[in-house]
Formats: sequence, C-alpha cells, structure tokens
Amino acid sequence: MFALARRFALDFLSVTVQLVAMRSLLIPSVWILLGSSLLAQTGGTLDVKSMLQGLQDIKDKQAATAKAQLTQTITDFSGACANDGAAVDFYVQAVRVTRFVGQANADTAFSEWAKNAMPRLNPEAIRLALRYTTITLQRAAGATDSQIFPVLLAYVQDAQDALPAISAQLAQQQQNPQGGDRFGRRFARDQAQQPREPEPQILEEPVSENIFARWYNIGGQLSGLDNWEQVPSNIDAMYQGVLLPIMRKNRDPRVIQYWDNKILVEKSQASSAAAEFNTDTFNSTRRPSLLWSRAEDEVVIGQRDQGLTDMYNLVKAFPAHPNAGKWIKELQSLLAAPAPPVSTAGAQ
Repeated sequence: MFALARRFALDFLSVTVQLVAMRSLLIPSVWILLGSSLLAQTGGTLDVKSMLQGLQDIKDKQAATAKAQLTQTITDFSGACANDGAAVDFYVQAVRVTRFVGQANADTAFSEWAKNAMPRLNPEAIRLALRYTTITLQRAAGATDSQIFPVLLAYVQDAQDALPAISAQLAQQQQNPQGGDRFGRRFARDQAQQPREPEPQILEEPVSENIFARWYNIGGQLSGLDNWEQVPSNIDAMYQGVLLPIMRKNRDPRVIQYWDNKILVEKSQASSAAAEFNTDTFNSTRRPSLLWSRAEDEVVIGQRDQGLTDMYNLVKAFPAHPNAGKWIKELQSLLAAPAPPVSTAGAQ
C-alpha cells in the first residue's frame, strides 16, 4: 500500500515537471508571435506622399465647409437686415437661444424678459448693429476695397443720420427708467420686484462680441481684421481706417465733404457746450487743425494749388497754433517739390 502511494506521488511530480517545462517553452513563443504581429503593423516603408495628400484633402474639405458656413451666415444676417421687424425678430431669437435655452423654466423666463424688454428695444439700433456685423462678415469673407467701399459708405451715412436720435433715446431711458406711460410704470415695478440685467448697448459693443456673434459662434472670424473698426457706432474710425484711404487713392472729391461735415458737427458740439471755453478752444485750435487736414487731402486728390493756398492762409491766420512750426515745415517741403503731372486716372 505504501509502495503504491509512493509510486503515485512520483508519477504526479513527473507530470507537473513536464507541464512546467512546456509552459516555459510556450512563453517565449507567445512573445515572439506577439512581437511579430506588432512589427507587421508598424514595419514597412512610410508612405509620406500618400499621407501628405490625405492631409491636404482634409484641409481642403475643412476650408470648403468653413466657406459654405460663412456664406450661409452672411445670407442669414442679410435677410435679417431687410427691415426693422426682421432685425428685431432675429435679435429676440438670439436672446432666447443665448440666454434662456437650457435653463430651468426657460419658457417662463423668456416670456418675462420679452414682456419687459420688447417695448424698450430700439429697432433701428438693432438693425444698424446687425447691418454692420454683416458688412464685417463680408470683409472677413474676402471682400475687396472696391467691393466693401459702397456698402460701408452707405452704412456710415445712414448711421450718422440715426445715431443722434438713438443716443437721445438711450439717455432718456437711463435718466427716466420709469417712463410716463403704462408700460414704463409696469417695467419699473417689475424691475423693483425682480432686478434684471439691462439690455446691452448693442451699437457700443464690438461686433465680434455682440449677441449675434455669440449666437452663431463667429467671434473669431469677426475679430483680428486689419484696419477694420469693430464698434458699429465709431463712424470716424471707419472713415480713417477704410473709407478715406480708398477715397484718397481714387482721388475722390467726397473726401473734402467728409472734412466739411466733420467741422460742422464738431462746431455744433462745441457751441452747445455749457462752457464758453469749449467754443474758443474749437475756433482757435481744433478747427484750424481740421482745416489743415482738409487742405492736405486737397493736395492728395489733385487740387494741389487750392490745398497749398489754404495751408498758407492757415499759417498766416494762426501763427501761435501749437502745430504752426510743423505746418510751416510741411508747407515748405510741398512748395519746394515739383508739381506732379495732372492726371485723372482713378478719379470718380
């Protein structure tokens, strides 16, 4: 009996040793097979040409998609600029999406906002902001100077006419939020019960940050444009950055009209000020500076004799002006230079 048990133990030990030996042989084999598989996946010659072509195809598709999206955005915005009603509807939809969608009780909160805010909205201000955002999108899409000039000039002319009334209404709302009508009293009561964030002054916001840009997520496309004003109400910057350089290049006589209008506007602002000092400062310092810039542009657009004469008369009339020394030096240089040949090339 003991001998039988001993034999069984020896047989079991022998089988165990054989299994261990077989396992030790299998492990290297497995790693060899696994390594061969990995090498099969990463080995071989790298097809650089094929990869570069694939990357270029992806890049082209991305550019085409971005262009199509930008074109569609311009179409949407242009349609919303068609009239005041369309602009307000577009603005209200932008408010609903950016401020209320996804929040608790979104429909109720939006209805409350609309009830309080709608009567106080200025459709013309919203439309102007949307219109300038559209023009900026066109510039971002690659519109040339000749393409952008007429639409931008039309915008600034309309904005100049509308901005005084818009600013007056905004100032009145800020000074008298209660108003005199039934809505004004209701709005004041609602505001007292539940204060709300005031509506943004949309014409004072950069177009890359306004509610339309946030809604369509196009702030990056609207920002960073060279020589392009971002604020829809900054008309003078639009003239200085884009319109006047194009007018000068084309020898457009409307550049002189710009200076005449600017002098009239600043004269009116100075005369309406409470302090008489403002009027005197305008007449003795600011107005001569504007007239000098006007004369410089007369020379640029081809009215050389008239411009030099105006410069000379300004130096004679205002010898104590802070810029008189600079003016004299500039005028001497212009008089000493030979007159350029008369040309109408590019004139409008």
